[in-house]
Parts: sequence; structure tokens; C-alpha cells
Amino acid sequence: MKHPALIPGICGLLLIASLIAAGCTLTSGGKVTPTPVQTSIPTPIPTTAPAETPGPSACGFSTCHGSDLACSTNAPQICTAMYQIGDKCRRYASCDTSGGSCTLVTSNPEFASCKACAEHCQIQAGADSLAAMTCEEKC
Repeated sequence: MKHPALIPGICGLLLIASLIAAGCTLTSGGKVTPTPVQTSIPTPIPTTAPAETPGPSACGFSTCHGSDLACSTNAPQICTAMYQIGDKCRRYASCDTSGGSCTLVTSNPEFASCKACAEHCQIQAGADSLAAMTCEEKC
């Protein structure tokens, strides 16, 4: 090779260029020290309190699905979106606190007929839930 010092010289230049690009400088003691970088203080993200949710004193259905209903002051806050036989009948019932206690109100005659029809469909369909739901649509 004609210029044996060429390869080490190029490597040295690449090292110096990479140190400059990385923001480091060489000091007289041979130590590499970081170059100070200006940092800005991040703006704090505003926080809000969680929304008020009804406490355990809220009267509601004690179960999320089906037509076997009961009322409780420990009603579930969140229910799954999965449909079950008898869910259609729940609209004809309610929970009442007017007497000072949490009581089930099923005085609507549509609730009794809907529940009877849904139960009949479930018994008739057996393990076939699709057939039970198809039957229940006609209730």
C-alpha cells in the first residue's frame, strides 16, 4: 500500500466526526464530557377528578342478565353486552325505593307473559341457544 497512514487517519476523522455529531467534546485531560443541552420544563398535564358514580346505595337489579330478577343496593355498575334469554323482559320490571327499601316491581302484566314465553322457549330449545333466541324474538 502506498499510503499506510491513510486508513488510521480516516478512522480518526470518522471518530472525531461521530463525537461532534453525538454532542461530545474532547477536553485537555483526554476525558470526554457531555456538552450541556438546554432542556425545557414540560407543561404539566391537567388532571380531573373521576366522574361521580352512584355508590352502593343505588337501588337496581342485582344481576345483569336474564328474567330471574331481584333488586339490591349493590347493583352492578358495569355489565357485559352479551345477550341472554330473558333480557328482553327486563324492560317491563323496575326497582323502587319509594317505600324506604329497594324492592322489585313486576306489576306490569307484560313482564309475566314475556318471562313465561322466554322460559318456554328456553325449555323447548334445550341446548340450542340460537333456537331459543329465535323463539324469544316472537314473544
